[in-house]
Amino acid sequence: MHLIRSIVVAAVLLCGSMVAHADYKDYVDFTKLQDELGGALPTGSGVKVTQAEALDGNYYMPDINYYEFAGKTITNVTGGSSSPSEHATSVGKLFYGVNNSMAPGIIEIDIYSATDWLGSGFLRPGGLKQPLVSDSRIANHSWVNTGTSGKLARTDWVIETDDYIQVVGVNNGSTVYEYLATAYNVISVGRTDGNHAIGTKNLGGMYTSGRTKPDLVVPAGATSWATPVVSATSAMLVETGHNNPGLSNGFLTPSRTGMTIYHAETSEVIKAALMAGAERSTKNRSHGNILNYTIDTDNGLNQRYGAGQLNVYNSYHVIAAGETDSLEEGDSGAIGYYGFDYDPVFSKSDEASYFFTADADHNMITASLVWNIDIDGGTPTYFNATATLYDLDLYLFDVTDPMDWILAADSTSTNENTENIFISLEDGRDYMLRVLAKDEQDDFSWDYGLAWCILREPVIGDLNEDGFVGQDDLDIVLGDWGQTVNAGAPPDPSGDGFVGQDDLDIVLCNWNAGTLPGHAPEPGAVFLLLVGSLGLLRRRH
Repeated sequence: MHLIRSIVVAAVLLCGSMVAHADYKDYVDFTKLQDELGGALPTGSGVKVTQAEALDGNYYMPDINYYEFAGKTITNVTGGSSSPSEHATSVGKLFYGVNNSMAPGIIEIDIYSATDWLGSGFLRPGGLKQPLVSDSRIANHSWVNTGTSGKLARTDWVIETDDYIQVVGVNNGSTVYEYLATAYNVISVGRTDGNHAIGTKNLGGMYTSGRTKPDLVVPAGATSWATPVVSATSAMLVETGHNNPGLSNGFLTPSRTGMTIYHAETSEVIKAALMAGAERSTKNRSHGNILNYTIDTDNGLNQRYGAGQLNVYNSYHVIAAGETDSLEEGDSGAIGYYGFDYDPVFSKSDEASYFFTADADHNMITASLVWNIDIDGGTPTYFNATATLYDLDLYLFDVTDPMDWILAADSTSTNENTENIFISLEDGRDYMLRVLAKDEQDDFSWDYGLAWCILREPVIGDLNEDGFVGQDDLDIVLGDWGQTVNAGAPPDPSGDGFVGQDDLDIVLCNWNAGTLPGHAPEPGAVFLLLVGSLGLLRRRH
């Protein structure tokens, strides 16, 4: 069941019956990163954030006396009642709580009611003035709302102009009426179990239906809890980029805030790192799994899962690998297996090329190209919502023969502001990522962020990550997945039509090395399932 309460402007909470499962940090590979980095793990330290909350009853503030918020400065910017909201407290625990969050180092938090943030307290729609200025770097929105394209343009302009990252949950269930998630420049978040609205609603102007949302998903019981997990990850990435200027080849100074924003922490690069780092095949033990990811959108994503499930380990290493300029920007163009580039002045006549070689341990690439929609903005006393969406494309070529390039993959949508590549690679082949602009548009000069992960392709069902399913080991699919068996899914020995749905499905030893996940095990093998202290029993005819 979903707990949904209306407020004056029809905003609703994106909450479910429980907060994200306690093991979510394992599922998104935060624990793996923690084990690797130890005391060097980023915590969101020094990153000021904002939390906008729909009314829970009459309240929107987290419980400032809650023990997980000890030592934090939580400011009620809206200035209304300070009585605590259970929803706001739960979101806060996952966003900046000492124990539940991945970014417990966040200390400064501004709190708005959603109505105030949408209205005179920040966006200031309906009038002539531009939105107000915030010194926060990230805002979390675990609520949905009906609205107009004017508010969306203001939201997109703040992201573009101030590099003020906005992380937004889509609606639980199938109804598409979310407001902020329809904006172009936000990071929109769904659930790994897929129980959320997909796509966009036509709200007028450039804000049309038929675009891909969410951008990525998180294993959580509701989008209210999934969203702050991405916000916390964003804080970790922003801290990493800001505190290590050597990772970037330059910086920006937004005129309204005067902040120093290094390339690694720009809104485009953070979004690209999250999307490129996401996993298309997951092995959670609760809150659903992506078992058979398919590309079914023009910008190289899946319409329900976006780029896939958040992976903190991958996204961190994208930023930590540092910026590599393209060949055309004066670098060699040779990229590592993780990395990013931020190009501040890409024009219609430009091209950007990045080269690498695949091997047995780096035989799959995920790459995301992200740029913001351009909102004119006008002047401080007269906001101009005129929007221009530049049209960039992303290509992957096999350039092993430099005289005969072979197109391996492309992403060439016309109505999106991300392009994405996800494809297997051939060992020993040379490849080139290339960014181009479509010819059928006026000349322009704009910025983009590009991020990539070139990793070993996962084997579906290989839970211990040794490269085999059931090959001299024991791969176990546990727990309440709720996923039906389909092509490419792990096998279903219990024959109940589900993998791990209220049972224990086991992939046992001694399969042939060529056996594919989802196919029958070797002839003559019969699987018996015993749960409890008796352990596991296998019998052959």
